[in-house]
Amino acid sequence: MVTARRVAVVDGRRLSVLLARGPSEDPAELVLRRRDPAGELRVPVREGEALFDAAALGEGAWEVTLGGAPLRAEKASAVVVVPAEGSLRRVRARLDDERLVLDSSPLGPHAELARARVEGDALVVTVEESPVVALRRGGDEEVAAPGGVLSYASLGEGTWDLHAGGLRVGQHRDGVVGKRDVVVFPARRLGALDVRPFFTVEDNLSVRVGPPGDSPPPAGVEDAAPSRGPLRRLVVAPLAIGVHRAATAIARRVVHLGAKGEADPSKVHVLLMHAWGLGGTIRTTFNVAGHLAKSRDVEIHSVLHRRERPFFAFPDGVTVTALTEGDGGLLARLPSVLVHPDDHVYAMCSLATDVAMVRMFRRIRGGVLITTRAGFNELAAQLAAPGVVTIGQEHMHFNSHLPGLAKAMRRHYGRLDALTTLNHDDRGDYEPLVPRAVRIPNALPPLGGGVADPEAKVIVAAGRLTRQKGFDLLLRAFERVAREEPDWQLRIYGGGPEKAALQDQILAAGLYGRALLMGATRHLGEELAQGSIFCLSSRWEGFGMVIVEAMSKGLPVVSFDCPRGPSEIVDHGHDGLLVPPEDVDGLASALLSLIRDPERRRAYAAAALEASRAYDVAVVGREWDALLHGLGVPPATFSGP
Repeated sequence: MVTARRVAVVDGRRLSVLLARGPSEDPAELVLRRRDPAGELRVPVREGEALFDAAALGEGAWEVTLGGAPLRAEKASAVVVVPAEGSLRRVRARLDDERLVLDSSPLGPHAELARARVEGDALVVTVEESPVVALRRGGDEEVAAPGGVLSYASLGEGTWDLHAGGLRVGQHRDGVVGKRDVVVFPARRLGALDVRPFFTVEDNLSVRVGPPGDSPPPAGVEDAAPSRGPLRRLVVAPLAIGVHRAATAIARRVVHLGAKGEADPSKVHVLLMHAWGLGGTIRTTFNVAGHLAKSRDVEIHSVLHRRERPFFAFPDGVTVTALTEGDGGLLARLPSVLVHPDDHVYAMCSLATDVAMVRMFRRIRGGVLITTRAGFNELAAQLAAPGVVTIGQEHMHFNSHLPGLAKAMRRHYGRLDALTTLNHDDRGDYEPLVPRAVRIPNALPPLGGGVADPEAKVIVAAGRLTRQKGFDLLLRAFERVAREEPDWQLRIYGGGPEKAALQDQILAAGLYGRALLMGATRHLGEELAQGSIFCLSSRWEGFGMVIVEAMSKGLPVVSFDCPRGPSEIVDHGHDGLLVPPEDVDGLASALLSLIRDPERRRAYAAAALEASRAYDVAVVGREWDALLHGLGVPPATFSGP
């Protein structure tokens, strides 16, 4: 039975229904049916997802069907407010006995919230209507909030809904839906009770008074940074590296002696950590593989397979093979001996992945093997069979690698046939280590959404919530922006281990409702298009592909001139502004300069859109074609799909 795994809102007004099945099994369409009055909407399914404008649903309850049967859903809590005939309509996803139903109904008059903030032991709200009162839910008790100031001391235990001028207080016109998930107000202790404002699922404002809630859970194990304490650095790491060297030597003999396998001289193999996951390397690898697959046989070998369906759609014409499935059994509980201990994915690998990779190396007897990270590059240099053309990809600059891995790279990279880097500076660093170093930037992935509106008062940032991305620095810079330009908002897209710390920083600085952690998105193009400035605050980068993605949406860029990448993409004073690394005040000043100069913002936006064309997949793909030709790879025998 097919189910909808998730229902989500995209770019403020579209609904995404994600099916829990592989893209190859997609039905042609979902059918939304309304009984009274009768109506029908057909939505095509592409790459496991149905995406449609919620405004297309007229008033009423719409049952979602698939192949003539009601579509089941695992959960459904998405709510979107869309304009309809001069007013507003709310479309809400709900479950009716596990069946997915979309309710579309007039929102009705409400008091639009301009701003809400906590000051001491009071909630201060700014709304157009007055007076403001809080009504206890489930009762008839009312507490006045003169001048929009609601004193916590006047509230008893329970949930209090805010009203103004007799209307429910809500925030629906700012383009952000699902505020319950992205806006967290600070809690205040009132005796034995906690008081915390919150947005409801309908984006209305309420206050909960009750016993203290549980603290947020710690970051998951898979998000935690690997420990680099003295014991590991001085004892465990050298021992693990010694085991790695011995195991690699044994694996080389196993691979090179008597193996039989594929020997197509034109086939391209790509070794990737997790083809089903989320990340820039995955997205850009898919772009290149899709281009090469137009004229060659291309297979991506994924070390892991830990998701039911891929976060990004697999490229057309490319075979994706999982080297390991599920939990991997007993061998998966034992640490890897092949992946270098100083590679950041070491903790994700195991003896099970080692065995699977050795089998892959034994099977590939010809063609091209492209590896996508330093630890895999090192393995390919040592284990690839004679006759296999090996191309390593480097996404980070040399000094960002840990010492043990850097030493192994110096020792083994010379056995690679070629190494690609993302910028010219990195090419210069790696050139002494390899026979051939070539700078090939990441290709721009296909993105949805149109071109950004330069008048939108939104700064957009995106990336994993890690220390590298420097979102803590961005929030510090935005404190000044928020003080001097209070109408502007910051939206940060991405997930990761620093989320709790960043949320605490937002609360401590009073930026809730202004700086939003929007979470990961499958629709980055649409979300980028909601802003008018893109900001990159990284402490270091391998390239900064998200800069190119933002420029392709017509966003001027403000970025730290960190090592490395931004300075090769952004033309300072033409399509963006570069600021000295980690200069928080300089970052704030650069953002404010574009905020206060709409004409320059528009000019930079147009220049950014034009500059992004140099990273089109057709342009970058030709550089890969030229590299393969230069390495003597014969013309493809593959005729294509």
